[in-house]
Amino acid sequence: MNRFVKKNIWLFSFLGVALVAALILAYMVTIAHTGMKKYIKETEDLRNEIKTLIGKKPAPVAGNLDRIRNDIRRYKVKVKDIRNSFGHPYRIALTKFADTMGIKLDEFENRFNAFWEINKKSGTTRDQVYRMFKASFKGYDKWDQAMREFTIEARKISLENIDENNVDEIFLGTLGLSRNLSFSTVKCDSFMRSIRFKLIDIFGEKQVGLGSNVSYFSFDFQTLADKNSIPDIVKTWDIIADLARRIANSRIYQLDSFEKSSIVGRKDGNYTYYRFKISVSGNLDSVRRLIKLLYDAYEDNRVYIIRGISISKKEDLAQKIIDDSDLLKNEAVRFDAITNSAQGIQSGAPDASGLHPQPENAKKTSAAKREEDPEKGIPFNERTGYGVPLIGKDKLCNATLDIDYVVYSAEELN
Repeated sequence: MNRFVKKNIWLFSFLGVALVAALILAYMVTIAHTGMKKYIKETEDLRNEIKTLIGKKPAPVAGNLDRIRNDIRRYKVKVKDIRNSFGHPYRIALTKFADTMGIKLDEFENRFNAFWEINKKSGTTRDQVYRMFKASFKGYDKWDQAMREFTIEARKISLENIDENNVDEIFLGTLGLSRNLSFSTVKCDSFMRSIRFKLIDIFGEKQVGLGSNVSYFSFDFQTLADKNSIPDIVKTWDIIADLARRIANSRIYQLDSFEKSSIVGRKDGNYTYYRFKISVSGNLDSVRRLIKLLYDAYEDNRVYIIRGISISKKEDLAQKIIDDSDLLKNEAVRFDAITNSAQGIQSGAPDASGLHPQPENAKKTSAAKREEDPEKGIPFNERTGYGVPLIGKDKLCNATLDIDYVVYSAEELN
C-alpha cells in the first residue's frame, strides 16, 4: 500500500510540474503570437505607405530612370538656351545662317570649335584658319547666301555699317573670337566715333537731351586707345550702343550723366558683369518705361540687372509750401507788432462800439483791399483755384540707376 501511494504521489507531482510547464509555455506562445501579429501589422502598414509614396513620386525603377535621364538631357539643352540670352545678341543672326546652310546651330558651332582647336597652333593667322574652315565645309556653295542672311539680321541690332569689309569679323566674334579690329588704334578710333555720332543722332531724333560731356559716353576721344585694350573696347561699345538706344527710346527729357566702371567687367564664374551708372531727367512715366525696356532686353539676348535706383523730385513743392508758411508766419508777427505799436500811440477815447477809432489812412487801406477782392463773399469752395493740387501735380524728377549688363561665356576661343 505504501509503495502504491508513493508511486501515485510521484506521478501526480510529475503531472503537476508538467502542467505548470505547459501553462508557462502556452503563456509564452501567446505573448510571442501577439508580438508577431503586431509586427505583421506594422509591416503591412509600411508596405501600404511605400505604395502611396510610389504613387506620388516616380519610383527609381528602370522605366523611370530612363525618363529621368531624358529630362536631364532636355534640361541641359534648355539651360544652354537660357545662357545664350546673356550677352549674345548676334546669335539670332547666327541661327539664320545655320538654317540657310541646312545644319543645326549646335552642330555648326561644335565643328567650328573643333576645327579651330586643331588649326590655331599651326602658325596660321585667324583669317587663314577661317578661309580653311569655309573651304572644308560641306555645302560651301550655300555659304555666300547664308552670310547674306546673317548680315540682314545683324544689321537690325547693330549701329555699324555692316558690309563685306567687317561682316566676317562680326561673324567670328559671334562664334566666340573677340573682335580686335586688327589691333589698329586708328580703326578703333573710327569705330568709336562712328557709333558715338549715330547715338547723338538717335537722341536728336527722339528729342532727348544730352547733358554736358555725356555724348562721349565716358570715353576719352583725345588720345588713341591702347591696342591691347581694343577687344574690350569693342565689347563695351556694343553694350553702350544698345543701352543708349534704350534710354533714348524711353523718351526721357534728358540723359544727365553716363558712367562706366570698367571696360573689362567683373568676372564671377562664367559670368561677366559690366557696371554702368546713369542719371536721367523725366517724368515718372518715362522712368518706368526705361526700366521696362531694360527688363525686356532679354528678348534680344541681352540681360540688364538694375542693382539700385533713386528718384527725387525736380522741385519739392511740399518744402516750398512749408517755406512759404514760415514766411507768412513771420509777416503776421511783424504786422501784429506794427499794429500794436500804432494802437499804443493813437489818442482819443473808445467810440460807442468800445473800439479805438482807426486812423483815416487805415480806413482807406481797408476799403481799397475790399475793392481789390472781386470774389469777396463767394463761398470758398466756389472760388478760383479751389481744389487745384499743390503737391504732386508736377511729375518731373531725377532718377539715378546702377545697372549691370551680364554676359555668359563658358570659354572664349583665342
